[in-house]
Amino acid sequence: MADEKERMEQQAPGQEEPVLSPEEENPPPQETQAEEPAPRDAELERLREENRELEERHLRLMAEFANFRNRTAKERESLYSDAVANTLKELLPVLDNFQRAMESPCADDAYQKGVELIYRGLWEMMTGMGVEEIAEAGVPFDPELHNAVMHIEDETLGKNTVAQVLQKGYRMGEKILRYAMVQAAN
Repeated sequence: MADEKERMEQQAPGQEEPVLSPEEENPPPQETQAEEPAPRDAELERLREENRELEERHLRLMAEFANFRNRTAKERESLYSDAVANTLKELLPVLDNFQRAMESPCADDAYQKGVELIYRGLWEMMTGMGVEEIAEAGVPFDPELHNAVMHIEDETLGKNTVAQVLQKGYRMGEKILRYAMVQAAN
């Protein structure tokens, strides 16, 4: 109230107090204040989007690295088994030669026994590493195991049967070291 009296006293007589509109009494905030939140929101949204992209890229890189680690572990395991298989493949002709030497007639029994002992030692070493023979006549022909180099017609044997094994085949687990060369019937 005291403020009103002072204001009235300062006013000239006959002058009315100016009436202020609601906009004039409470002026709107300046435009610079209204513009500031919009750029902040846009900047915040841009940073959030950039963060999402970086997180996605990070997750992709982690997945790629995990795949790389698994692939190299499999390759290492495969590399070892392939090296063993290749070494055993190189020994197969030696094994074949010992088998031929044992089948050929020999006048010296001690020499024949020595060849047999060497053959058994080599074969035991190979079977210890998982090598198995693929050589049996009378079994069904399997193109996954046999290589047919000859064909005969024989009514005593069934259709697609191994009639004769010409060269033994060998496998180590699921790996074929050498296919058996066979004569197929019918």
